[in-house]
Amino acid sequence: MDIKILNFETAIHPPTWCEIDLKALAHNFEQLQKLAAKNMSHSLSIMPVIKADAYGHGMIQVAECLSACGCKYWGVSNVSEGVTLRAGEFKQKILLFESTLVSEAKDIVEYKLTPTVCALEMALALDRCAHQAGIQVPVHIKIDTGMGRLGVNEGQALVFVETLMRQCPNLILEGIYTHLPVADTDRDFTLGQMRRFRDIVYSLENQFIAFSYVHAGNSMGLGDYKSELFNLARPGIMIYGIYPLEELKKKVQLKPVMSVKARIIFVQTIAKGRGISYGHTFKAKEDITVAVLSIGYSNGYLRSLSNKAFVLVDGVRCPVVGRVTMDQIIVDITAATLSGRLPKIGDEAVIMGAQKGASVSVDEIAQWADTISYEIICSLGNRLPRLYHS
Repeated sequence: MDIKILNFETAIHPPTWCEIDLKALAHNFEQLQKLAAKNMSHSLSIMPVIKADAYGHGMIQVAECLSACGCKYWGVSNVSEGVTLRAGEFKQKILLFESTLVSEAKDIVEYKLTPTVCALEMALALDRCAHQAGIQVPVHIKIDTGMGRLGVNEGQALVFVETLMRQCPNLILEGIYTHLPVADTDRDFTLGQMRRFRDIVYSLENQFIAFSYVHAGNSMGLGDYKSELFNLARPGIMIYGIYPLEELKKKVQLKPVMSVKARIIFVQTIAKGRGISYGHTFKAKEDITVAVLSIGYSNGYLRSLSNKAFVLVDGVRCPVVGRVTMDQIIVDITAATLSGRLPKIGDEAVIMGAQKGASVSVDEIAQWADTISYEIICSLGNRLPRLYHS
């Protein structure tokens, strides 16, 4: 197995780290392609979303893996992410979800990025830069059908597109899309969004304005909604082996890509009645054995996990006791000592992932922290050194 250590320069074995399984990533891409083929009677391309440093997994490494899998289109957030991919000599098409500042137009054209357009001022700036460069620039138009964030208001969509056709001859209207904010919680609203978006696309087609790419499906949209209208899907969280809805496990078999591990840096006995960590929010009801792990909120392990979370030590689920501190957590490993072996300094604990048949999932961690899995993997993945398995 090939293991690469990144973002860690001073030691061979960091005390706390993320492991990224690129084989699992490739497996998930293949499975999502099969799901897309099953859900659609026509060809549907997959455009993995690798913004936010690939949700904490490492954008360049994820791009390399997906490129080897034949991926031809990526979605990122902004110009900086797109330029980073171009600096890595990736030639794939790159869609920018967030590109509204006129000052970014020149870089978008220079680096051959595909911007989202939802403001006329930006469209005109892109058109000028494209004219100066002597090229035409593909753009995707975003229609707001219910997200309330970026996008042309659906009631103004037809006029906006017609205006671009008249005033921006150097732009290629390559794609049109919308976003589904409640696909996992409100099916009726989501279906209404899809119908209204469909009507906009059909109205434009009746005026002989057609798009190469029509898309709305994020992970949830790809997994649970079918439409003959769409020919591009934008899976994000599912690429990384995480389900936006439990029921989707029946439709597609994914593998978690990220796990988080730490080495025990200290072991001691805490006597009955003694408090642990800041504020003594936990007091031992009996003599217990605790281990200290070098991970805390500075590493992305949220303070809200205090006295709620579990980690794996020797395959045993052990509770986090006391408040999470900046650099460390304290874990009650008493249950792990019942086998007769006392965990020792240097032993490996699993913060997220599997060990000896037991597991702690990102969804569990998110539930304990009262947040979502997206925040957990972005927080941990962006703040810990990563080891890549390929």
